[in-house]
Amino acid sequence: MRPDIIGVALFTRWVWHAYQLVPHLRGLAPLLVAGGPHATARPLEPLSRGFDVVVTGEAEQAMRAVAAASDREDFARIPGIWYRGNGGALAPGPPASPLEDLDRLPHPLHAQHLFDSRWYQTGSQDIIPGGVLTSRGCPARCTFCANYVTGRRFRFRSAAHVVDELNAYNQRFGLTFFPFWDDAFTADSKRLMELCAAFESDLRFPIQWSAITRANMVTPALLAAMKRAGCVSVNFGVESGDDGILRVIKKGVATRHVVQALEWSKALGLTTACNFMLGFPQDTPATLHNTLRFMESIAPMVDSFSTLGVAVPFPGTPLYEDFHFQYGFSDWWLRESYSHYTAYPPISDFDRFYRHYIDDANLELDFFRYSSCVRDAIREALRYKAEHNLRRMGLLRDPVYRPIPAA
Repeated sequence: MRPDIIGVALFTRWVWHAYQLVPHLRGLAPLLVAGGPHATARPLEPLSRGFDVVVTGEAEQAMRAVAAASDREDFARIPGIWYRGNGGALAPGPPASPLEDLDRLPHPLHAQHLFDSRWYQTGSQDIIPGGVLTSRGCPARCTFCANYVTGRRFRFRSAAHVVDELNAYNQRFGLTFFPFWDDAFTADSKRLMELCAAFESDLRFPIQWSAITRANMVTPALLAAMKRAGCVSVNFGVESGDDGILRVIKKGVATRHVVQALEWSKALGLTTACNFMLGFPQDTPATLHNTLRFMESIAPMVDSFSTLGVAVPFPGTPLYEDFHFQYGFSDWWLRESYSHYTAYPPISDFDRFYRHYIDDANLELDFFRYSSCVRDAIREALRYKAEHNLRRMGLLRDPVYRPIPAA
């Protein structure tokens, strides 16, 4: 291969590894381009690490312009980028605006032929999608979330555009289940009703799907419409079972909203999941105890809790900007010790699998210098979530927590 451009998507947890690649990529292509959420949060950092161009935010239009540029002087006219000029100086292009008409974007399936599946997996079968986005943006202001990448204004694709994509995937791959990864799937109730109606009338196959949303963004009528249109599972972001913590992190949700949303969902027969985050800097043994008690109270209505869940302060979020000096984790992503990953052991080795499943390596990173009491409370909540899930999966048989023997 002799590419004109090598592009790298930067994610904060693994950016240390990406920067180690730069010396090896240099010289393989005239232009090294960085994009993704980390590049959006820290656009000058990739340039200082050897990249030539950084594309921030939504990249579809900017990346097309970068590819079409005949000279680096053209970069000065491209919205949403930072670049290294001919003299080596770092400079920004004009500010970028969020994409207004998402229907203008072609379906990802149209680029399928550009990917050789052998790069990603053994065998030669096509790569199939792991999920679909029907909208962008989230109106919430949670202190831990990096929604500056797509913005807080909720924008959505038309129902016809979504249906066309789903029909195409079904025709090509036979897919009938789709997870929707929108940050706030139910943020616009009128749009949601139109989407559900289109699923019922215009899809050429019986669909099943899941969605992620907020507990205060659903009503019985919305959930019923979703169920009729094929929804089988709803994932609610809860984060804490302490209402004081929910206010501090600006979640905009109270525990009563969570209980209500779960009751409505289970009454319709939907599968439910709840995400919790543990170890905010404002957490204490008392608030974490309240979270554990809340998890216990809603457990009969929850099919699965999020695994892991210790809070990580990502750049650009208030959780990072307000606390990194105080706790000494400034630019933590540039340290190798924060970039390690351990894969799950095989479930056949249940003792190791169990220990890995109930733990969260982020706790050992100790961003907020937890006291021993807070650390113990976090571990207790992690253990409860994990054992709830394993029990639901049939992997916990009795109070001794032994796996059910394989048939």
